[in-house]
Amino acid sequence: MPAIFDFFYVAATLLASPYILAKMLTGRRFRSGLPQRLGWLPAREGDKPCFWVHAASVGEVNTASALIEALAEEYPDWDIVISTSTDTGFANARKKFEGRQIVYFPLDFSWVVRKAFARLRPDCIVLVELEIWPNFLVEAYKTDVPVVLVSGRISEKSRRFLNVMQVLSGAFSRSLCCTGNTYCARTRTDASRFLELGIPEDRVLVTGNMKYDNLPVDVPEAAKEALRRSFGIRPEDTVLVGGSTHPGEEELLLRVFKTLRRTIPTLRLILAPRHIERANEVEGYIKNLGLSPVRKSTLDGKESLDFEPGETVVLIDTIGDLTSIYSLADCVFVGKSLLGVGGQNIMEPAALARPTVFGPNMTNFEEEMHLLLEADAVKMVHNEEELLGTVKQILNDPQGSKQMGIRARETVLSQKGATPRSIEVLKKNLTGSVWIDEKRQTFVYI
Repeated sequence: MPAIFDFFYVAATLLASPYILAKMLTGRRFRSGLPQRLGWLPAREGDKPCFWVHAASVGEVNTASALIEALAEEYPDWDIVISTSTDTGFANARKKFEGRQIVYFPLDFSWVVRKAFARLRPDCIVLVELEIWPNFLVEAYKTDVPVVLVSGRISEKSRRFLNVMQVLSGAFSRSLCCTGNTYCARTRTDASRFLELGIPEDRVLVTGNMKYDNLPVDVPEAAKEALRRSFGIRPEDTVLVGGSTHPGEEELLLRVFKTLRRTIPTLRLILAPRHIERANEVEGYIKNLGLSPVRKSTLDGKESLDFEPGETVVLIDTIGDLTSIYSLADCVFVGKSLLGVGGQNIMEPAALARPTVFGPNMTNFEEEMHLLLEADAVKMVHNEEELLGTVKQILNDPQGSKQMGIRARETVLSQKGATPRSIEVLKKNLTGSVWIDEKRQTFVYI
């Protein structure tokens, strides 16, 4: 029953209420879209059939972009609504899918989800990666809305957790394993874990990881040149980029940067924190180490510099620029991997043939990590000392680093194709299906 999940959600909310309240008072991202999260989504207009595509955050939005474009081309008479769970994901979706309805994903209380379904009236739901929320899935099952999971990933820990939820709720178990849903897994390992949940074998397919299909392998030279001018990067400069960094990793990179500048005086550092609201915090770290911070937002649109590049560190406090910034790098460090948990997307700089370094905490990107390590296309480090030595080696061996970058790009290219395979699965699911639109009491043939 959905009530059992509502009970746990309410209990958890009450226990965490002081923390939640403090975060909402001090952090804008915790207040963003609150009415929509509570189910007050803008009502979808018109009577067209509708895909509801849910992509939790920035990475999932990027993953879904080619799929959404393909759906729009394949089904021009359908509406496409895109939902996200984070403010950065919401901003990224609005930027990518201008003119489409972008909403915040509802909190998984049964009454909230019910209200969201009534306002959006979806005919098919597409979930990106592992966005399985029990009350949401139960509501889809109750309203006969098929769910297709694409680029599906599931860890052993997540499988065990879903198994527990199945034991707690027969309604959730039926909604998870119903024959109307399809699970497009990234790998055979992911597929086997979905099967262990009792999902029928013919509803689980291995289609690959759509992330590879959306990765640009180059950035226009004009865009790169504009950034170089904005950041004061000269032809002779060497650039180190710290991307999607988490607390503690910026200080670590700043120390590495100061040490390397003793032997590489032309070295420049660009820091791109994963959460841009930490910009003030990171700016403080830069100043504490005797360096000069300059924010990207203050440089945009300027034709001439009002700072001396020297020991200036460029701090990225804008959204949606990371790919272009990676393209400037002679070496990239990808964060949430040394001092964080789970890692961030190492395939973005790899696709651009940038020599890439990361830490061992990559549980959310294990597949990508193993592919690139097996191709000798990236470097893993375990501490600050190893990071210093590895970055130094990469910067002092341009030819070897170039070859490493080429291997990384070739690895990405070899994995493309999951999006068209997922579209074929969607088409087969919809072709010949008959759905009853309860509101209009008519049959809709697809």
